[in-house]
Amino acid sequence: MTGWPGLLSRLPLLRRPPSLARGTKLLALADLAAGRGAVSAAIRARCHNVPLDAHTVLSRVLGRYKMLVDSRDLGLAPHLMLDGFWEYWTTAFVARRLRPGQVAWDVGANLGYFSVLMADAVGPAGRVTAFEPNPRLALLAERNLALNGMADRAAVIRAAVTARSRGTLRFRAHLDDPKNGRLVEPGEAEPVEMLEVMEVAVSTLRLDDMEDPRVDFIKVDVEGAEEAVWAGMQGVLDANPGITVLLEFNALRCREPARLVAEMTARFALRELRLDGRVRPVDANEMLGRREDTMLVLTAGRV
Repeated sequence: MTGWPGLLSRLPLLRRPPSLARGTKLLALADLAAGRGAVSAAIRARCHNVPLDAHTVLSRVLGRYKMLVDSRDLGLAPHLMLDGFWEYWTTAFVARRLRPGQVAWDVGANLGYFSVLMADAVGPAGRVTAFEPNPRLALLAERNLALNGMADRAAVIRAAVTARSRGTLRFRAHLDDPKNGRLVEPGEAEPVEMLEVMEVAVSTLRLDDMEDPRVDFIKVDVEGAEEAVWAGMQGVLDANPGITVLLEFNALRCREPARLVAEMTARFALRELRLDGRVRPVDANEMLGRREDTMLVLTAGRV
């Protein structure tokens, strides 16, 4: 009679690549581009967290990277500390889409979760620029890139990406959910709970004013500034016909959502990245009627 070890070894669904086995071995970059199942379990098995000070925790993220997170953050940090990943469908798409030697921009980089992944994927010959107006998150992004040996191929620009450069705007974020920080409209009232809110003046930058406009991949996650970012990147789109733009869109955050969608449709076929990791066409009217976010994949090429 065959014992359990012999029986299990003959079940193909239970076999895993050596890099996914439980243990201390770090995951390979190629593993992160795969489907969620065994990979997410392997990532969770490698989660480690070490408190460094009153507000900073060092975490093992994606079974591969060292990442500093803010313990006051109740939006993103719990996922990174307990699961080791964030929005795995987006994570896997970025990992499989980028190639060595490419140039990527992370607009709304937060603490650098995607920036680190991008820098790893493009390799020493590639280049990543992360844009983040929140000074605390920008500092963490800089340190996370350095911690993972990516400082030679990546830079953090501490600015809000908008439709114009060389300006100054107010930026507001809740300390317990900084990923939803946003630019403040002129004349907007101050929040009541000031003890829990950070508000600072930030410089602005238009993507069209970047010194080198060559770029292969742009991720945009800017919580309501999508229209301004789009208006300020038309030259970049003209200069890079093979570009891929991964843009989080929500009609409720836009002043003229139909106009923005029409402008995107004039350049690209509308496709969305779904929760199952697949990219599929999306109807403009359906997207405009949604209350939840749509992760748009805008590219002239194949996905």
